[in-house]
Amino acid sequence: MKTGKWVVLSICIWMLAFGPAEDGKRVLKVQATYTGQGEVNERHQIYVSVFDTSYIGHEGIVPLATQSVPTNSGVAAFTNLNTSPVYIAVFYDRSGTYDPASATAPSGAPAALYGEQPGIADPVTIEAGQTVAIKISFDDSIIMP
Repeated sequence: MKTGKWVVLSICIWMLAFGPAEDGKRVLKVQATYTGQGEVNERHQIYVSVFDTSYIGHEGIVPLATQSVPTNSGVAAFTNLNTSPVYIAVFYDRSGTYDPASATAPSGAPAALYGEQPGIADPVTIEAGQTVAIKISFDDSIIMP
């Protein structure tokens, strides 16, 4: 009988760890287009970051995830996000020297937030089990200090 309890316990733990997460995952696909001066390529990429707050750029705020896009109008796909809403920031690595470990855009990088008004990030709501695709286009209007 003790073996039966361990089997049931093992199955329950496995289901919690690997079970229905596939059905409830949140997926965000961001198509990023840079229209400013400079070519998007392997060295000069677009970086797309996802945040759980609209206070992007404030001290201590770090992204949930960041992905690079080596082609203009390329897509960054964030799978299995655990929170909603999320907020999106992008920048173009004009210098080609960005270190993703730094978590902040380099000085002089063209940047933008996903939103109707410049400088204000709009929330992107993703329900469990849903895939949301958005597009963001930016230029040299806003430059990181």
